[in-house]
Amino acid sequence: MTPVSKFNIEEFVDPVLKWMKNQDFVEINERQVLCHNVQQVGKTNQILKDMPDLEKQLMECVHFHNNEGLNYASEFRISDVYVEVAHQGAIYAPHEHANCVFSGTFFINYVEEQHSFLKFKRQVQSQMFPVMMLPFKQMTAFNLQEATVPFKSGDVVIYPSNLTHGYESNMTDNRISLTFNVVPA
Repeated sequence: MTPVSKFNIEEFVDPVLKWMKNQDFVEINERQVLCHNVQQVGKTNQILKDMPDLEKQLMECVHFHNNEGLNYASEFRISDVYVEVAHQGAIYAPHEHANCVFSGTFFINYVEEQHSFLKFKRQVQSQMFPVMMLPFKQMTAFNLQEATVPFKSGDVVIYPSNLTHGYESNMTDNRISLTFNVVPA
């Protein structure tokens, strides 16, 4: 089973929204092939320089996630952070992250009935997984091909960086998230 953890740090939602008011939209050329109608707010990693308490809290979530799941014998650091606003019709194609151990998404402004959810897809080497597709008595964590984790504004979801994830057409404007990648320190 793939470890995915959820934490709530809603006390950082308003400070991040306040931080965003003093930032400009920037080009996201390196990720443009993955997304459509998404804008980055502020320079990459700038928010961690301006809000060290946020970085500390995210790292606490990362350490808990590691200790309760894969339990790597390593220290970690956040390598890159993006604050992004998804507009109506925005998509983020299914993708993975290379050269990092964990990735995370902090949902700053998210309304379940209005914004696209983050979808995870099972990693399999074969299109014929399982070998024979039989009817299920019920859906379980072991037979799902894709899944979502329920979340709301203020939640942080942390997952292995090689777990395929993305979202489909966003229904309305102003889906705001902070995404980050974690590497060994």
